Amino acid sequence: MDEHNDTQADTPLQSVLDQVETTLDGSESVDLKTVVEAFGNRSFGPIMVLCGLCMMTPLGAIPGIPPAFGVIVIVFALQLLFRRKSPWMPEVLRRVKIPADKLSKVQAKVRPVLKKIDNIIRPRLSWATTGPMQAVISIVAIVLSLSFFILGMVPFGVVAPAAIILLLGLGITARDGIITLIGLSLSVGVFIGVGVLIANAPIFPL
Repeated sequence: MDEHNDTQADTPLQSVLDQVETTLDGSESVDLKTVVEAFGNRSFGPIMVLCGLCMMTPLGAIPGIPPAFGVIVIVFALQLLFRRKSPWMPEVLRRVKIPADKLSKVQAKVRPVLKKIDNIIRPRLSWATTGPMQAVISIVAIVLSLSFFILGMVPFGVVAPAAIILLLGLGITARDGIITLIGLSLSVGVFIGVGVLIANAPIFPL
């Protein structure tokens, strides 16, 4: 494993922000497709971290952003599920921009917290982040991402599923099986909550 991948595993949250900042390279904004492609073949875990993290900040309240990030996670989850070696992203994601000013504000607020989290995660229970468990993680991530299309209509409504996607991405990136198992356990609660929300919606009278 090269030095960059070692850094990514040791400080997964901070390395994701660093990669996005590098991709901006002084521009006023950067499109999601460019950001995703910058992570290359090692992208699935970091992209889950990025999507989950962004949805837990003011970026998640921008109209159209939650579904766009949901699409990203779904696309990558399907590729992980079917073990595609070279990542692919739809061209339409070039239309979705991440403003540099908003990203800077987010980084200033969350980086100290991310540093503390990076200090407590580490490789452990690797069986929960590889092999058959990757298929489980992929399916859960897809279902959680689908909820973005419903919960995204409510300001910060995607925070709960986004937090779980963040945990799953952290587990894969840092090879921390405990974090992954926590995320999978919490997903059950989100599934139940979304199910109750749909069942009680006026368009689905019981």
